[in-house]
Amino acid sequence: MDKILIKRSDNWKAYLTIAVIILALIIGYFVFFFHYTCSDLSCFYSHQEKCVKTSFVNDKPDATWEYLIKGEADGECVINAKILSIKQGDADKQKLEGLDMDCSLPLGSISAPESDISRCHGMLKEEMQNLIIQKLHAYIVDNVAQISEELENLI
Repeated sequence: MDKILIKRSDNWKAYLTIAVIILALIIGYFVFFFHYTCSDLSCFYSHQEKCVKTSFVNDKPDATWEYLIKGEADGECVINAKILSIKQGDADKQKLEGLDMDCSLPLGSISAPESDISRCHGMLKEEMQNLIIQKLHAYIVDNVAQISEELENLI
């Protein structure tokens, strides 16, 4: 009879342990992995203003962006911006598809993360800057005579 009571009390402890583990996993999911999903820009901006973990796909005329608000860090709201597809532009812009960058915006801000890339870091920013430099270089080469003439007029 004593052995039966011991087995029952051991089962009770095992069930309690399993319940605590399941509860910890559920809480961990909501703290680390759960995020809201918005279907329109106003919903996203309202979550961005409060810096609440949220995802949103912004289908713009020139490109489709995916935004993921990661949360607050160092007094700023960190948002991951990723280009899902390029719809307009030359073939060089196609290199940007699939690249992302993390942008740190001021708390309470409701602007697009890519609107100020000086606040961002990541491969997408690097490639965007490379494209700008390449286009600037091509412009200078194409217009070197005109630029030289205007510089002479200044002197």
